[in-house]
This record gives sequence, C-alpha cells and structure tokens, in this order.
Amino acid sequence: MKRRKFIKSMGALGAAFSAPSFFTNNYFIKSASAAPLIGNVEFVLPARLPQVINVFLYGGPSELAGNLTNIVDINNNSQNPYTSVESDILMNMDINDATAPGQITPHGFWKDAGGLIMEGMLASGDLSVYRTINRRKENSRAHRLSILSSQKGNLDIEISGGVGTTLASVLYANKSLLDGSALLGGRQLEELLLPFVSFEGESSAFASDARAGSIQLPLQLKGISMDQNFANPYTRDRGIGDEAVIDALVAKVSGGSISRYQKVNEGFINREKLVSQISGLGAAIDTANAATYLPNVGAGDVDGNATTGVLEYPNNSFSRRVQAAVTLAMQNPDSLYITIGGELGGWDDHDNSIDKYKTRMTDLMTTLRVAAKHIRLGSRVGAAAGIPTDNIIINVHGDFGRNVNLNGSMGWDHGNNQNLYTIGGAGVRAAGALGKVVGSTERFGDAGQNRQYTRPTSSSYEAEPMSIASSVYSYFGVRNPQELTKDSIKNTAGDPAIDETVAGESVLF
Repeated sequence: MKRRKFIKSMGALGAAFSAPSFFTNNYFIKSASAAPLIGNVEFVLPARLPQVINVFLYGGPSELAGNLTNIVDINNNSQNPYTSVESDILMNMDINDATAPGQITPHGFWKDAGGLIMEGMLASGDLSVYRTINRRKENSRAHRLSILSSQKGNLDIEISGGVGTTLASVLYANKSLLDGSALLGGRQLEELLLPFVSFEGESSAFASDARAGSIQLPLQLKGISMDQNFANPYTRDRGIGDEAVIDALVAKVSGGSISRYQKVNEGFINREKLVSQISGLGAAIDTANAATYLPNVGAGDVDGNATTGVLEYPNNSFSRRVQAAVTLAMQNPDSLYITIGGELGGWDDHDNSIDKYKTRMTDLMTTLRVAAKHIRLGSRVGAAAGIPTDNIIINVHGDFGRNVNLNGSMGWDHGNNQNLYTIGGAGVRAAGALGKVVGSTERFGDAGQNRQYTRPTSSSYEAEPMSIASSVYSYFGVRNPQELTKDSIKNTAGDPAIDETVAGESVLF
C-alpha cells in the first residue's frame, strides 16, 4: 500500500522546545494583553485520558430543533406565523404513532428536524442537550467574534490561542507529570501520534497563542490537518515520486551549509520521524473505517440502516468527516482533540429557513446517531484491540443561536441562546451527565418585532459558550479551567466548566 503523509505543521517546522523553567511546578501561567499574569491553573492527572471531537456548526443554527417548549408564544408574537409553513408545529406528536400530526416530541424537540433521533439517543443514554448556552458577555452576535471566542474559549480573540493549542500547552507545561505515566503507556508526551487533528483545514481551534509568556509547542503537539480519506492535503508527496527529487535538490543546494541551518534541518528530521511513526496507522484506519460497513449489529437497532442492521453513515461529506474522526479516535487513542467544521449547506438561515433547516438537522442527527453507535460498538467496528471507547466525547455547537421571530424573508437573524449537543464519554464524565435535557427558556422581545429570542428563565441553569472550552480542559485534569478562559479586561472571572451534575428538565408528556 502506498504510504500516506499526514503531517502538517501549523507553523514553521522547528526542533522540539523545552518547557520554560517557570512551568515546572504543575502551574500553567497565562498572560493577557493588559496583565502579565492572570492566574495559576491547577492540573492533576486524570484517571483516564478523554478524547474530544468538536463539531462546530458555522453560521449558528437555530436552537428550535432541540427546543419547541415556547413555540405557542413564539408563534403568537412572530412577524410571520410558523403555522403558515408548518401547520402542526404547535401540536404534541402522538408517541404511539410517529406518522400522526404533531411536531413536539416528549422532550420538546422538533420531530421533523431530527427530534425523533434525539429522543432515541436520550433514551439510550448517548446524548444530553443543554438548551441555555447563552452569550451575555461581549454579546455582539457577530460571526467573527462568536466563532473565534467559541473556538478559542476566550474573549481576547486577537491574541489568545485556540482550545486545541491551549490544551496542548497545559499538557506540555505538565510534561514532568505525564512523561512515563500509565496514561501514556510509559511513553514521553512527544511520542503521542496525531494528538491534535483538524478535519476542516486550518482551524482557529489550533491558532497559536500570541500572548507574552505563551509556550512554544513542539511540532508533535501542534494541530495538523487531514481530510476524510486520512490524507494530508499539504504533503510534499503528490504520488509521482517528487518528494525524493525535492530532497535531492535541497541537499544539492544546501551543500555544506546544513550546520548553518541546523534547526531547520532538525525540523525536517522530526517531520520524517513522525511520518515514519504513523506510516502503518493509515492502513489500520482504512481497515477499521471499511469495517464499519460490515458487521451485522442487529436489524432492530436504529443505526442508519435499520433494514439490514449494517452500521452505515449517510452519504455526504460531513458524515464522512465525522466517520473519519470517530474512526481515528477509536483506532488511535493518542488523538486527544479533533475538530470538524459543520457543512450540510451552512447554518446562516436568514431566509426561507424552515424546510432547509429541517433537512440539515435531520442529516446532522442521523450522523450523530450512527457515530454514537459506532463508539458504543467499540472493537466490533474497528476500535484498537482491548481499549474501551467510553472516553470519546462529541460536542456539537455553533457561533450563536438565532432570533425566534420569523422575519420578512421567512428566516431567523442572529440571536443569543443556543443548544449544546454532547454525546458519549460516560467513562470520563460525572455520573448522570448523559441522557437529559438541561435548561428552561422563555420568549423575550416585543410582539411583531424582529428582535425576539429565547432566554433562560430566572430559575434555569445557563452557561456561557466559553464554558464548553472549560469543560474540555476539566476532562483532561484542569481543576480550575476558568483560569484559561479569562482575561484582565473583558472576562475577569473567566467561565467555569459546564456543571454536568445539574438535573434535567421533566418530559412534557
């Protein structure tokens, strides 16, 4: 089999750096633009290393697929009534007859926008839905700020690092605790294979940290890009043998100057070492990926192809990326943080939204349902032998939510409140974290006006979008993750991890 190349440095190729001396006491010191030091982050080795797949839905989807609890009030006050395009949206579905009129599922989901699939994942304990991820801080509802703050977990968006970069920095700052530990199988931190991967090209989740005192990460801990076929689109190998030609040309031009450019040369050596280390992983992943189509997992299971019982992802590019990410995580436990950019046509639904939205949400939830089963089936569909997969978490969220008013173009403009759909990870989460819907909402805004949206009720649990990043850090052993989301100007307290012990809301019927 032809060797594939995976590695892309997100910065200049260079030699591995040593952790600065002031990071040796289990503290990760962060800096902000207006204050050199904003606090100490306390790190302890987790019982197990989690693996997080972050699915980001660019454009900000409406939260209504996961929350029709206010739909009667919304419909009565909307510029355009929902009933004019979705006549049964105000009705509860018949739980004994899925073909009967009615769109509101027992947990208040939108039946034809993936609601029945969500109900199934709740029942199986694969999914929790947080309805009140509500942006109150720096609330501009602009794409750029919302995307960057969500993917960086920080409101200091111009110079802060991405979530993946920050996580890598925390681990590298605590290298002395991790190296040789059972968590790493006795290896060194830099020996992890593909710990930080993007399936969306260059992502701000792996943006470098430009603040004073930030850690210079070694090549092995930087984010790399792959496509859904596990090929690195930036490799020098184009399949025609030109890499050897390029290497020969470099050697000829360099002549005796290798020592002059030693750091650059060491960078290329490190790159080739990494390629060699993972050369066999490509074949293993190919085999595991193909195997997801083979085993009969029971025709009675709802898994994407209930007729044959074959575990089969939908046939679209987004689903193939999710399948690739799940396969990589299961086959390679070293892959700790993986990002996927949501496609499915985009989520910036300003006009003629309802039919397009229902189709996209159904495609999204169908993919997530198959992914959840893929993870639960473990070694039967390609997980590394003997390694459980209940440490894999999938988080799904976007820039922001939408207004709930149907505007003059029959769409939704940018809002504040959104859903977080979070799947799996029972082995690394708090007890009771899965299988529930958290957060209750109310409609707010003047009748007949565009600026109407849902907001948490006064008694409801809510969290800022940056809390999603804090949750990721906490899974990996950070005791006070709010330290990683705060800065001295815009977010002086930071945002804690989502409280996964909060009880869910009652079913509607």
